Amino acid sequence: MESKAKCVNGQEGNFSESERRFSIMSLGEVFTERTECYLNEYNLFLAHFNTIPNCIVEMKIDCKRANSWFIENFKTAVTDWHYNKTYFKGNETAEYDDIFYILYEDLLVNFDTNKSTVRYLFRITDFTKIEVIITGIKKFKTKKERPKPEILLLISDHQGFSTKSFEITKPKLSIEDNYNDDFKIIHQTIIRRLSKKNDKGLVLLHGKPGTGKTSYIRYLITMLKKDVIFLPPNMASGITDPNLISVLIDNPNCIFVIEDAEHIIVDREKDGRSPVAALLNISDGLLSDCLNIQVICSFNTDISKVDNALVRKGRLIARYEFKELETTKAQLLSDKLCFTTKVYKPMTLTEIYNQNEINFEQPNQKAVIGFMANIN
Repeated sequence: MESKAKCVNGQEGNFSESERRFSIMSLGEVFTERTECYLNEYNLFLAHFNTIPNCIVEMKIDCKRANSWFIENFKTAVTDWHYNKTYFKGNETAEYDDIFYILYEDLLVNFDTNKSTVRYLFRITDFTKIEVIITGIKKFKTKKERPKPEILLLISDHQGFSTKSFEITKPKLSIEDNYNDDFKIIHQTIIRRLSKKNDKGLVLLHGKPGTGKTSYIRYLITMLKKDVIFLPPNMASGITDPNLISVLIDNPNCIFVIEDAEHIIVDREKDGRSPVAALLNISDGLLSDCLNIQVICSFNTDISKVDNALVRKGRLIARYEFKELETTKAQLLSDKLCFTTKVYKPMTLTEIYNQNEINFEQPNQKAVIGFMANIN
């Protein structure tokens, strides 16, 4: 059954019974009840053209720039337009928020600045015309912001193990300036392997306190896109707890960082309670085949005390001993930091970066420096 209905603009047209109820609308129905915009784009299209539109939606668009481009290239094709302005964040002047352009046979283009969205409503307009606009506006798609680097801190309570996310700050660290020349190739190996998906293996980083182990681990975390689980030193014994497996199962293809790992990696023959077996299973055993977890262990103990099973070829990604920065490099770094010190011997990074600080260490007292320290 066909029936005639009068459009809002006074034009007449033939419509099926199923469309007739959409064609009869008052001007008041053009307006929306939404507080963010006074017009509803679908009602506005219906008011202009008395038909149900097709719709294409493009999200994450810089509408301000896209609108300027659109006006520059299609101003002469626009036959009508509507808009509202908003005072964003207390600005002294109002800016365009929603803009509605009518052009061609029945194309409605809506720039929704607040939602960074562009909508194209149409029914009979040649799609090749619309495609030209869509292609041009896609150039103004906003870039996805890279999430801030973070670690998943392993915590324990009466319910077992869980993780809590913490953001970490990327250190202003130059591998070239802060480490001896022999570390460069090790660093490249570590980055290459830890960047691989579905990989496993073990990284051993050792050396005296203050030589840069912690700073390097923090730098490494900010360079990689994988999730990182951090095991605090006071929870080292937890590596043998079966409940830890459930956390690892929930975080496959991640990097497991164990700082101050002396009590985990010591020779099993010297300490029957050593959790080396658990570490081996995570980094290179059957469990690692399922979860693809890579492990980084940092420690201050001598490498000779490390269980031989941990340093075998095939399971070890890299091993490196952090030492004092050689005299020449220490002088260059000191100069870059604007110190006037004359360097005559190798120095730790702690000594170089904190030359103006008072030394409060007591003789023969071991310094305790945790993961969140600036330099280790």
